[in-house]
Order: sequence, then structure tokens, then C-alpha cells
Amino acid sequence: METGYFLVADVLGFSAMLANSSHTEFDARMSQWVELVEAATKKSGVDKFSLFSDTVFAAVPSTVEGANALINLSRLLLSEGLTNSFMVRGGIAHGTFTWGRVSYGRAIIDAHKLESRQNWVGIACQGKLPHAVELWGANRLVCYLPPMKSGLMQGQPVVSWDIPDATELIALAMKSNAVKDGEAIAWDVGEQLNNTLLFRSYLYVLQKENLDPSLFHGPLPSQALHEVLLKRAYR
Repeated sequence: METGYFLVADVLGFSAMLANSSHTEFDARMSQWVELVEAATKKSGVDKFSLFSDTVFAAVPSTVEGANALINLSRLLLSEGLTNSFMVRGGIAHGTFTWGRVSYGRAIIDAHKLESRQNWVGIACQGKLPHAVELWGANRLVCYLPPMKSGLMQGQPVVSWDIPDATELIALAMKSNAVKDGEAIAWDVGEQLNNTLLFRSYLYVLQKENLDPSLFHGPLPSQALHEVLLKRAYR
């Protein structure tokens, strides 16, 4: 048993992708996903990782260096994933786990629960991280209200990443095979994309107004945007 940071991330719309693809198309997409994950882990320096279908498991030591490596991996999975029309959602937890042929532990369960509750393209962390002070930054972790399917609204660390504009985001989502050719976007997918774009706008305000990334400037993401727009309107 060891203590560290653990990431669980998977591809949104994976079942729909399978249903909407031929065997040849799906095999090609899976090969592309595996290559992307392997390249991202190598580039970020994360040695402990495994893949089960579309789900990525990755672990790093309980150090600032370890946490930064996992954040780098998360940013790559989100940005490179979306570039290749893989919409990634994930959770990062800190705690105990055993890594091996069979991996298990509290951190894995917590990361999985956090991942499955979210409703966007993004990666959120547990509310309390031992090295959070060293990890806050406009291009690292920011405090945000990650959109959840249920439960209480609370600020927690979220991985900041380069989110494309609405036109590009929707176009990449349409190419993922999670949306069937000729069909309109379903509300569940539309809500995930909308939540992702709201975070993009929040990051823009955070950087333009030079706001503290360790604090959530709320009480709702839309409130921060609204106040900034009002300030600019009456300047």
C-alpha cells in the first residue's frame, strides 16, 4: 500500500461511439486512443498507468513533482484528446492505493466516484490536496464549481486547459462518432459542452482580470462573468 495521487479518466460517449462505428472504424479509433494515452504519459513523465477499454488509470507519488506530472498528463489528455475528438472526463484523488496486476485502494474509489459524477469535458480534483498551495495557477489548478449530475455545489481544484471556442468544440464533438451522422446533438451532450464552454469563459475572466486562481469568484460561474461584463459596460 502506498500514498499518492490517482487519476481515473475516460471518454465521454464511448458506448455511442461503439454503436455508431463499424468494427474497422472502432478498432482504428481504439488504436488512436491507446497511442494518444501512451504518448501523453511518456511526455508528462507518468510511469504508472494502465488502460481498460476507454478508461485510464494513472498514479504518481505524493509529492509536488508527482502532482505536477499528473496535472500535465490531465492537460494533455483533455487537449490532445479533444483535438482527436475524444471528449475526456476525469477525477483526481489523493490517498492510499496498491498498484500492480490488480490495483485497488481508497484513492482509486474516490477518483472514480468523482469522475463519474461530473457533467462536462474536464478533470476535477478532491477538495483537499496536500500540495494545493504549490499547484494553484491559471494554467495548473484553479478553484471552480465543477458541474455535477447531483449533490452539493462546492468549489474545488480543477485542471485548467486550453478549451477551443464553441464552433470548434461542437465540430470536434460531432466527429467523435458519439453523435450519429445526420442527427442533432442530444441534450445530455449539449449540456456537457455548454458546461465546458462556461468554464472556458471563466478561465478567460480569471486571466484577464488577474484574479486569484485559489479562490472561486462566484457564487456561480455565470455570476463572475456577469459582474465583469457589467464593469466593462459602465467603464
